[in-house]
Amino acid sequence: MEWRSLNKHISAELEMNPELGMIKTVLTTSYDGLPYPLKFPFLYLSIFPANNGIRWKRLVRRWVVEGYSRGIHNKTAEEIGESYITDLINRSMVRPSSKGTTHRSGRVGFLEVHDLIREVGTSKSTEENLVFTLEEGSNLDIQGKIRHLAVSSSWTRDKNAFEIAFDLSHLRSLTIFAEYKPFFISDKMRLLRVLDLEDTNDLTSHQLHQIGKLRHLNYLSLRRCYKILRLPNSLGNLRHLQTLDVRDTGIINLPRSITKLQKLQYVRVGYVPGDDHKQREEFQDNTFAMRKCSFSVGNVIDVD
Repeated sequence: MEWRSLNKHISAELEMNPELGMIKTVLTTSYDGLPYPLKFPFLYLSIFPANNGIRWKRLVRRWVVEGYSRGIHNKTAEEIGESYITDLINRSMVRPSSKGTTHRSGRVGFLEVHDLIREVGTSKSTEENLVFTLEEGSNLDIQGKIRHLAVSSSWTRDKNAFEIAFDLSHLRSLTIFAEYKPFFISDKMRLLRVLDLEDTNDLTSHQLHQIGKLRHLNYLSLRRCYKILRLPNSLGNLRHLQTLDVRDTGIINLPRSITKLQKLQYVRVGYVPGDDHKQREEFQDNTFAMRKCSFSVGNVIDVD
């Protein structure tokens, strides 16, 4: 029972118990010893909740569009991002998750961060004003510009608190976990690059009408938002969009305006709920059309 209590309150114990000070010193040294290119990718991990597997591809694609992983020496940005993950695994900063599925290449598809290492990352990312996690008990007296905002499942969805507490004009990424509310997307998010709504609840198609105003968006994920049946035509306004993930939604047709997205590289589609054969045929025809479309606009699009 004592060990369980310590584990539950490990963050406070590390701060208050001098006998545990050496643990935090050793773990902080592990972070300080990271090569500079790995520091921000590691801190970026604090966006994701504790005890949740982080999908490998999701992380790499986000690193790429954020500029944390860039192609060098005949290697693509994705290959560099994957090498970062391998390096972090070798340094015991992250580990393959036993909960996740295995990629067809044999690689484990999910990663996890040990709680103690995550505490160091969360502390450092807060110091850097890099990541702010909105959760139960959060102090909303925010100083400085927040670049990456994560809304946890434990936070009470308070519209007034959200709009008053944050200067959204400098936000680079927004990640929502669990329940979605329409006020999460704002016209003030002029510099937003990443909108990750994967696995959110209660998000419907008509709530996406503001998406077209986020003109600097590079990454949009609606994966496993089962109530999404279509994308708005304003999707064509997202001229910088590189990744579109609508896998495991009810979408069977993509809007014609998608042909305007000259920088689009990755489209994740592939599952239509139910056993409606006509819907599945429409979906397959649409996927084939996307492949043809990708060549007509000069992009190499990975339709998965």
